[in-house]
Amino acid sequence: MAYRYPYDEEQVQYKPEPLRTDRKMWKMMILHVLTFGISSIFFFIPLSYELEKISPAREGHKLINYAIAYIASLFTLSIFLLAWFYELTRRVEEALQERGIAYDFGLGTYWGWYFLGSYIIVGPFIYIHKLCTAMNLLCEDYNKSIEAK
Repeated sequence: MAYRYPYDEEQVQYKPEPLRTDRKMWKMMILHVLTFGISSIFFFIPLSYELEKISPAREGHKLINYAIAYIASLFTLSIFLLAWFYELTRRVEEALQERGIAYDFGLGTYWGWYFLGSYIIVGPFIYIHKLCTAMNLLCEDYNKSIEAK
């Protein structure tokens, strides 16, 4: 380089932004009802991106974008959305195990509360609550690892 600039020697340390840890089921459900389901898109898209940061996909299996799953579910009578939530639950369960977080959330929660619990109406609410809690725990652990660097 012919000319030296003062910012050439300056090294900028990249530090990722901390992830959200304030997800609540009741906020999501109230907005979901008030916006006729549109707000769930703005809830689950960042959630899936943050899950990709916390626990990157293995073998090239990334989680499909929620907006695409939502649109596809309109044509498949919500079957595609059931598959999307199954994959999301599996990925969150793996991330909890990788990080050593002892929280009871997994495929049993999906089948018990989200799928079968929909027959007693409150099941999906409990599933979303457990999902929010699991993601908050994962994001807190991720934020601690960022601060430690």
